[in-house]
Amino acid sequence: MANSNNKKGNRKRKIITTVIILLFLFINLTHTAVSREHEAVRMAGGVLGKLEKSKLGSFFLKLFTKENFEFAQRVYFSLFVWYGTNNIAEDINKHFVDYILKNPNIHTSVTYNLIRYFVSILYPLYILAIIVTGLYILFMPASPLGRARAKSLFGKLIISMVLVSMSPYLMITLLTFTQQITKEILGDPESPRGYVKIATEEFTSALYKMRNIIILGNTPNLILGGGAFLETSPFHELEKFGEWFHHNEWVEIETVWTAPPLLFIVLLIIGIYGLIAFRYFMLILWAILLPFTIFFSSFEFTKGIGRTMLEQTLLWSFLQVFYAIIIIVFAIGITVAPQDIYNNYGIGLNLNVIENYLGHSIGGGSSGGENPFFISIFTLSGVFLLFLGPIIMFTFFQKLLPP
Repeated sequence: MANSNNKKGNRKRKIITTVIILLFLFINLTHTAVSREHEAVRMAGGVLGKLEKSKLGSFFLKLFTKENFEFAQRVYFSLFVWYGTNNIAEDINKHFVDYILKNPNIHTSVTYNLIRYFVSILYPLYILAIIVTGLYILFMPASPLGRARAKSLFGKLIISMVLVSMSPYLMITLLTFTQQITKEILGDPESPRGYVKIATEEFTSALYKMRNIIILGNTPNLILGGGAFLETSPFHELEKFGEWFHHNEWVEIETVWTAPPLLFIVLLIIGIYGLIAFRYFMLILWAILLPFTIFFSSFEFTKGIGRTMLEQTLLWSFLQVFYAIIIIVFAIGITVAPQDIYNNYGIGLNLNVIENYLGHSIGGGSSGGENPFFISIFTLSGVFLLFLGPIIMFTFFQKLLPP
């Protein structure tokens, strides 16, 4: 039953997404056709020119003006932000722990076959190195120290050859180990820990607030900047009022001004989806290269390359554990944050300031509940911490392996 509901929900989302894309294409293509830069299309011999001669066609052409399409673009932009942000927030709320716990399946035919292929390439090299080392020990005159090193290398080659043959299973064991540690910290996806819920609610709340800020920023243009649209509506008497505000730019807010809150949404998407997906692909890469990592670590002159490759493999594997630690730090920070700083320092429309000025609660301020247009500096810091997590980890934990 649950699978059936999920399929219906996914189908509904695909239909809505398709409609939004088609609406976007329609608005922009028609906007181009009727723009002032393409007035030549309106010549008497053109399609638009013929439509203008008829009463009904003239009425519709008044609707399809450049100004009206600019107004429609703003409406579309607001709807797109609303729908997209809601979907992202809902997905994060449901699957946040799932995404952090996600690891690639090394047993898939393509990945496993590639690893086995590289193992088959390395086998002849191992056999050659073992034969040369054995001949050196048996027949070449050398100092006791040189013979001891040759015997040590011979043992390393045997062990390394066995480890290379087991490399797919070694990678699976490593990923299972890091996944179990992360699960102990975050809990199961169905029943996450309390601090995970705090962090998830904070992230989703920040997305909804950014959505509200973007919509609020476009509202003045939608109401007062659509003078040309009002001209063709029953409220045409409001045209002069709207144009007066529009031309004086007292409340004019361009769509580009919403770039900072959009950037915040993009950073959160990259921090949760992008970097976790990038880690997923990097793990596949280092799993495929693990035979070479073990091979290079077996020889003194390539030991540095092997150590670097092993560090990368371990760091990308343990990144999900570091993500879990970031979630704990963020949740604790939100919990113990001083309320006066949490409620008054950040970005957006701070209703506390308006309440203090008016002398009573208007809702959403310090006495009226959560502010729907204000994001605390603590939440912003948490988003950047999530986004910069891999950089922080790779900066502090590189060069930990012995030379």
